[in-house]
Amino acid sequence: MGQVVGAEPVPLHSAGEGHLAELLKIAVALGSATELPVLLDRILSSARQITWCDSGSIYLLEEGRDPSPGQGDAGEPQSRLWFAAFQNDSLGPARSEDQAEASPASQSDVRLPVTPERLVGWCALFGDVLNIEDVYALDPGLPYHFDSSFDRALGYRAKSMLVVPMRNTQGVVVGVIQLINRKRRPGERLDLATLADQVRPFDGDDQSLIEGLAALAAVCVERTRLQQALQAQIDSMTELLAGAIDAKSPHTGLHCSRVPELALMLAEAAVATEEGPLAAFSLDGAEAWREFRTAAWLHDCGKVTTPGEVVEKATKLETSYNRIHEIRTRFEVLLRDARITMLEQRLAGVAADQASDQFERRRLQLQDDFAFIAACNIGTEKLAPEAVERLDALACQIWQRHFDHSLGLGWLERSRLPESAEVLPVPEALLADQCWHRIPRSAADIPDPADGFTMAVPELLYNRGEVYNLKVSRGTLTPEEQYKIREHMVNTIRMLERIPFPPSLSRVAEIAGAHHETLDGKGYPRGLSAEQLSVPARILAIADIFEALTAADRPYKVGNKLSEAVAILAGFRDRHHIDPDLFELFLRSGVYRTYAERFVAPAQIDSVEIERHLRR
Repeated sequence: MGQVVGAEPVPLHSAGEGHLAELLKIAVALGSATELPVLLDRILSSARQITWCDSGSIYLLEEGRDPSPGQGDAGEPQSRLWFAAFQNDSLGPARSEDQAEASPASQSDVRLPVTPERLVGWCALFGDVLNIEDVYALDPGLPYHFDSSFDRALGYRAKSMLVVPMRNTQGVVVGVIQLINRKRRPGERLDLATLADQVRPFDGDDQSLIEGLAALAAVCVERTRLQQALQAQIDSMTELLAGAIDAKSPHTGLHCSRVPELALMLAEAAVATEEGPLAAFSLDGAEAWREFRTAAWLHDCGKVTTPGEVVEKATKLETSYNRIHEIRTRFEVLLRDARITMLEQRLAGVAADQASDQFERRRLQLQDDFAFIAACNIGTEKLAPEAVERLDALACQIWQRHFDHSLGLGWLERSRLPESAEVLPVPEALLADQCWHRIPRSAADIPDPADGFTMAVPELLYNRGEVYNLKVSRGTLTPEEQYKIREHMVNTIRMLERIPFPPSLSRVAEIAGAHHETLDGKGYPRGLSAEQLSVPARILAIADIFEALTAADRPYKVGNKLSEAVAILAGFRDRHHIDPDLFELFLRSGVYRTYAERFVAPAQIDSVEIERHLRR
């Protein structure tokens, strides 16, 4: 219910077609505002413009939680009034009558308890419109009062005031518009000495217009808050997922959180470029930057599907454990067999020296063979052809298995064993590629050709064959495992394309999903050409590589020095993997060093001869 205190309607203007047109214009302007500060400023400017008032404020209701006295836990939720916007023609940026205790520098951060003694508090609590002719002439018997400390602090003089609740579509008060000193003529600066001649009460038309504007403003504020809440939710889920990937494995380190930092640095440098091939590049507006930042945070989100045993495979025989222990046990069996043979020979009458010599030669050979296999298991050097031949020869050696190998297995592992019954003992190869080592790939693991993924898909999901794994030429990963590592890009794209991002984030999947593509068209997962790679995707590719090179928190590598990392990047450029113009900007702008000073260990930061790596 509206309350008009000491005000007489003064028909200074008509709420006719002109004001209807003005309200429609205001509605369009408010509808286009997406940021809350901009929206509030437009609401307040519009309210003051159509009522010719000198000063105004907007308060928004917030749910807070204040600690209970003497308790560590939070108390009951308590609504607060956020002093969210203020304007004053005569004083410039000003505070409301409720803000005398706030310093000018902290006004927008002030939250006040909702109490009925304050004018805005009464309006917020009871939804009453307060239209006051002279705030200094308020009846002291009223339950609310005017706090004149604002006027005293700033030398201002409030007179007429209109306080209107902002109700949403459910009729709930979400904020308050407070207007002070309705002028007789628009645009004039108030003179406190002649204030009575310059200020009028807010009339009935003013009140009707502001009530209508307040309703529209409430809807816009609620819409904007919902949008911001959605954005905050997307941002928090984005960082949560990236953090989960970084926490999943020490081999990832803080990659997902550092790459966005570097990518944004390089993007800012690219946007600032005014000449050359990158001069036309821009990220227009906050939404474009947010889209790029989101893509950078989520560029490796598909790694949540990559098994840890593959990511962390430190040796060739490693699965969930290092199977070199099984092979060592077989050598123990062979050595024990050799010792038993020696003892049987001695019992049969063979000379002790002869039997012992034969055993010692066998022991030394077994020790050397196992050391060779163990060295092959490490995978630090390229496997030579003669090493492959020796592995094949060792695989032909036989030991006897006396126990049923089907006992104690889970149903899935047991299903891969052959159906035929065996008669124990069974001869077993020292190194074997067994049928149960071959884990089939289901049809669901094969990407649909319509998705455009060009990576060759191995026949098997995994091949755990011992000889097969030990024969890996370089590193520790089999072709199946290499595909599983690269498959994280397929899953990244699939995941991001399934998320119903708002239109402003529509390119997240495209940007994030292309950071392993190369300019020569030989990258993955889609083998895109240079023409198909956007500048943001190219920026992300450089950031991804450079962070990985300089990272010192990975158990499998030592972080490269700055000069080494730049030289390796230059090699990527020379092989047409990364954008040469962005690489040059990366060096000339100093982004590489700015990033290093923030995220790279001081011991890795050395001198870089930039000119040496720039193309002439």
